[in-house]
Amino acid sequence: MSPNKLRLLALLVPALLLAACFDPPVLETLDLRFLRDGSFVVTSTVEVSDPDRANPALVRRLAQVRQEIEAGSDAWGGRFAALEPVAERFAWEKQLGEIHQGTRAAVADEPKKLRAFFGDTSLDVTYEIRDGIAELTIAPGPASRATRRQRDLVETTQETWSGDVAAYLKEAGDLWSYLDEHPERARPCLGTLFNDLLTDEARAALEPLDKEEQERIDHLEEAMEKVMAVLLVPEGEDHAPDELSHLVYDPFPARLTVRLPGPPHEEPEGFAVAEGGKTLIAAGPGLWEALRSLEGRWLAPDPVFLYVLHNRKGGKEPIDLDALVATPRRAEPAPAADEVWQALEERLRPAPLYRVTFAVQPEAEVTAEEIGWTP
Repeated sequence: MSPNKLRLLALLVPALLLAACFDPPVLETLDLRFLRDGSFVVTSTVEVSDPDRANPALVRRLAQVRQEIEAGSDAWGGRFAALEPVAERFAWEKQLGEIHQGTRAAVADEPKKLRAFFGDTSLDVTYEIRDGIAELTIAPGPASRATRRQRDLVETTQETWSGDVAAYLKEAGDLWSYLDEHPERARPCLGTLFNDLLTDEARAALEPLDKEEQERIDHLEEAMEKVMAVLLVPEGEDHAPDELSHLVYDPFPARLTVRLPGPPHEEPEGFAVAEGGKTLIAAGPGLWEALRSLEGRWLAPDPVFLYVLHNRKGGKEPIDLDALVATPRRAEPAPAADEVWQALEERLRPAPLYRVTFAVQPEAEVTAEEIGWTP
């Protein structure tokens, strides 16, 4: 292949990666918001992407999901029925005649009903109020949503992906070491690596790479593509490997966000904490979440996470190349594949217990504004 064609291919790889959608084709989230009087609002959201029409298996899956949302026959319908809410609403949004998003929301005033809501999952959920202090506990059981075939696919993915991650860390570490020795080459090398994330002006100002540098970038891009492939649906399949890993390892039916009416009474257990402790998150274990939790352990900054984060933000804002070049770089010796897998395996276990306590006022009158919609 001619040097010009090699150069064109190198420029196309990031474009192809950015054109891909790294979000799952079906994104489910669950929001649990507690009110001042101890009642709570549960909101589930299911977002459905536009399918790859060249992949019949994925098209069939998304068509079924859309049909279930429209008919109200999906798993969330049964969960909300078990909640026996005092008020409930359901809405879906369409784009070009197809359902893009389905949302259910309900208000419940009996703490014990929250256990029934999660009754079809392996989560043991308890919500109690004593002397003005509410306590939410979630004890995860084994994940049980995957079929035998799906478990086999995840096992195969784990074996190859651990090696792909190890190979990527070596390629990226080699580039970081090269740039430490030749800091004046950081701008053209990083600019070429993130070519499609630059402004036209920054791209036009890049110095050309020599043959050895271009090979480094080519090898790193290929390694990055293999790592990010876990987020993409393979041809002939209907789930991305990362989606399947959640079915195998994640006991939560969706990414759970818990919102408190005030600061927690005690330090929360298990949850990731945001917004001064009033917002708690249980993302649930999966391959990508496990790898993301290891960010900075072997490599910083991490090109893979920069690419995926940029894509998930919409991919429209260019990166600041000057800031990227100035960011301190660090690379530990690249781990072997089995070391990568051991580290990932540790992160593929949910916390043994998720617990939070907070103050409530059972006699308080909650307004429709606090609920967020008029029951």
